[in-house]
Amino acid sequence: MSTFWSNVSPRRAIRDIWQILGAPSEFRFPALAIAALITGSIFWLMVNQEGRALPPPPKILYFESWRADRSDKDIIAGNIRAAREAKAQAAAEEARAEDMRQMYKAVGSATGLDTDTMYKQGKIDRIAEDKARAAKDQALLNRFLDKGAKPVIDPEATATP
Repeated sequence: MSTFWSNVSPRRAIRDIWQILGAPSEFRFPALAIAALITGSIFWLMVNQEGRALPPPPKILYFESWRADRSDKDIIAGNIRAAREAKAQAAAEEARAEDMRQMYKAVGSATGLDTDTMYKQGKIDRIAEDKARAAKDQALLNRFLDKGAKPVIDPEATATP
């Protein structure tokens, strides 16, 4: 390893370039110009490429600051409003997913697959997942809700089957 580093030095590089330039040859200056042009254009391309830095770290909001004079009625109204927004977003996502299922069903029908059976099986699976999620939510509610207390329910919510 020490022999490698003994051959690498700026003084040795300058002596080598001086020896090459000093040697009589009709192509030494055009070759030097071409080498400099190629090296310079490579560095020019590297400098002008658009580099991207790491994204800035996310802002962390540990808690929101609520008004100290909020009543329970205000808190419940805010929770109901947030629940409505969440349900609306979930309904929009389900509509997009249903559109995708219909597109896949059309493609599957065109390729000769039995899409009706697959669609029915997928619907059964989704209903089973929804029931399991509802049972898990009910178990959590029963676990953390005081005995005899009734949860606050949105008065405008439609009854789910």
